[in-house]
Amino acid sequence: MISNRPMEHQDSSQSRLDELFLAYRQACPDLEPTPNYMPELWAKIEAREVSTNWFGRVAKALVTAALAASVILGMMVSSANRPNAFFNATFVEALQANQMAGLDPLHVDRMAELGQQ
Repeated sequence: MISNRPMEHQDSSQSRLDELFLAYRQACPDLEPTPNYMPELWAKIEAREVSTNWFGRVAKALVTAALAASVILGMMVSSANRPNAFFNATFVEALQANQMAGLDPLHVDRMAELGQQ
């Protein structure tokens, strides 16, 4: 690629870039490799994630609550739409069920009286 800039400008830019790299190298020296380098690095990363990850936890909790509410509401709607045997029975079956509910299971003589009526 051919540049239209004068050579002096490129040399000054190059020297400024070299100075910048030198200042960066002095500010951030090379670390000595130690056996604890990776565990310390992961501890720093996890510490940052914990402090900035509260929004994600709140969002997950809200999604879980919404899912639970939708499951509960779905179960309520499906149980409300289930046909009831009492309403689907014939009139005679409803009367018979009502009469049987009124019987006292301990009085056999009363059952005989109702059978005679």
